[in-house]
Amino acid sequence: MFETIQWRCHVHANDRRAAERVVGRMADRLDRPVEIENYERYCRFPELAVLRLVSPLRCAAPEHALMTVLDCAWKIATPWSLGSQGAGGQREFEGVAAANVGAHFSIPGIEWMEFRVSDRP
Repeated sequence: MFETIQWRCHVHANDRRAAERVVGRMADRLDRPVEIENYERYCRFPELAVLRLVSPLRCAAPEHALMTVLDCAWKIATPWSLGSQGAGGQREFEGVAAANVGAHFSIPGIEWMEFRVSDRP
């Protein structure tokens, strides 16, 4: 079962409150809850914050999980570099979008983002 979408992103935010506003815009755009699991400053670029986020997915079939996460991802940015892994009957899908390689983000403040979904518990 694919329970959640794990997100990681770099956002322009001076403090946690500004990062929370970006996450709020993301939740509105996705029309699903997005929870901050971790917030920290990006050591290489202090003007950026690194956020680890999670949102519910709850899909049993891998093809349904993939289409749902892609629908969510495309609401945030285009294009995405996509990948997948599967070993021992477990499946994982991931994607990365970055402004510095031509991705356009529909949510102001995001510079880089990745998602990961897995049927691992």
